[in-house]
Amino acid sequence: MRIEFKNVSVLYENKKRDVVTAIDDVSFSFEDGAFNVVVGPSGCGKTSLLKCITSSLYYEGQISFNNIDIETIPLKNRKIAYMSENYAIFPHMNVYDNIAFPLRTHKIDHDEADQLIKHITSILDIDYLLTRKSKFLSLGQISRVALAKILVEERDLYLFDEPTSNLDEPNRVMVDKYIKEQIKEKKKTVVFVTHNSQEALLLADYIYVFDNGKFIDKFIPTDFLKSQNEVVVGLRSTLEKE
Repeated sequence: MRIEFKNVSVLYENKKRDVVTAIDDVSFSFEDGAFNVVVGPSGCGKTSLLKCITSSLYYEGQISFNNIDIETIPLKNRKIAYMSENYAIFPHMNVYDNIAFPLRTHKIDHDEADQLIKHITSILDIDYLLTRKSKFLSLGQISRVALAKILVEERDLYLFDEPTSNLDEPNRVMVDKYIKEQIKEKKKTVVFVTHNSQEALLLADYIYVFDNGKFIDKFIPTDFLKSQNEVVVGLRSTLEKE
């Protein structure tokens, strides 16, 4: 699925009633079947891009999937998976029921759903947690449950909003490994938001750099490392710290 933004802007009022520009007249495309990583400093508009794709944020301009305006495509027909840094796990449910939730929503046959859940939890090494309530899980385990929820069904588009930002280094590396193996190698279209340049270089087919609501440029990882653009140089300066 190719995602094209044409002159997209997002404006909103802050608590002081001032108008803030979250996205400033951007035009670019996310590549079909590629792992597209959006990187930039906090507040540059990365999360707003994802919210525009899911129509959870009002925007001006046009966004299209394979040349079709997304506003003409009902949400239920978009086949989008979304994983945020908050994970959206139900604490009162056990692991099995959390992962089963999207399958039940889409009325998947019980036996088929059971097989899908057991398969993906085995791959992510959380099959031993199926009966445990989510409130008793570690943060690393919760992140893998959240990942299982979006991997249990085949989707056309996978959106990730800084899914590893709250994890320590070992868990971040583990989750990135699973994402790379389970999604990138299947050539699914992915938009992955991060402020971590090292993570971007590890995962990306293409790196999209944003700053102050503006689209700066698109790079393959090797060109990102060579670019002398001021914003890119600033992002690269954090690599040693990461």
